[in-house]
Amino acid sequence: MNIFRRSFVRFTLVLLTAALPCAAAKNSSSPAANPGTVEISSPSDFGRVAVISDIHGMYGPLVSLLRAGNIINETGGWSAGKTLLIVTGDSLDKGDNIVDTLDLWIALSGQAAAYGGRVIHLLGNHEAEFLSDPKNSRKAKVFREELKKKDIPLKEYTRPGHARADFLLAMPAAAKVGKWLFCHAGLMPAMTWEGLSLKAGKALGAGNYSAPILLGGDSILEAKDWWDSPAGRQELEARLTAAGLYGVVFGHQPKALNVEGASAVTADRRIVKIDNGMPPEAGRHPGSLLVFPAPAEMEKAEPASMEIITQSGTAAPLLPR
Repeated sequence: MNIFRRSFVRFTLVLLTAALPCAAAKNSSSPAANPGTVEISSPSDFGRVAVISDIHGMYGPLVSLLRAGNIINETGGWSAGKTLLIVTGDSLDKGDNIVDTLDLWIALSGQAAAYGGRVIHLLGNHEAEFLSDPKNSRKAKVFREELKKKDIPLKEYTRPGHARADFLLAMPAAAKVGKWLFCHAGLMPAMTWEGLSLKAGKALGAGNYSAPILLGGDSILEAKDWWDSPAGRQELEARLTAAGLYGVVFGHQPKALNVEGASAVTADRRIVKIDNGMPPEAGRHPGSLLVFPAPAEMEKAEPASMEIITQSGTAAPLLPR
């Protein structure tokens, strides 16, 4: 993005400083308000639902994707009207421009609301691990190095009252949109949606980002390889059904469902992975946007229409391979 566009994003960030939620005055050490989860019972209130995951600071490709999907215009401003945009975690680390990536999400969050749209950035394991130990988290090493290079104090991302910190500290662990679950690692715990909301809310309200519900081995942010067997997928689908859910969209593992460099969906179209492997260590794949073009379908316990939009702007149905 050129200097004008970057300046536009940062100017918008300044305007939003007072608008972002926080539960304490500036320089307080208490966490920002965080409900644990987000629930949207009527996705049909939005014109479409767009989803992206695991940006990992790959700012240039992100901007290209958002333009291709008509999320932002040429100057970097929100152009998606009443779109619900969900980021299923991991904007931090690995890439070379994490600061601008987060600043863009912050700016778009404020702009979207003015047009009847909404941006929901969920926690990924990288955000949770950073917030659990900002000065020492191994997975935030690249982020800390970038902050040092750009002379940005760490407290801007950790201390409530700073716009950037308030944005990170308000990230929920999961979102329920109609009958669809959105979360980073995809594995719904063996509990009700209300139980998950209560546990996640308690942990995040206390600023306990290392709580087992968040960063345990089989947690909603960290679980891996649960999809790698029919039994594992069936167990997840049983948990979804028991919780009143139908499908799940997740990131976290770029090779999940045995598909690399692209999004994928299971044969019954209930499990969708959208980590395309954008950062260098995952292959620098171009990424894509997942779109639910008919949000009312998400309110039913049956497959919903899904499209994939690439950086070229082409859209194609997401179908099982």
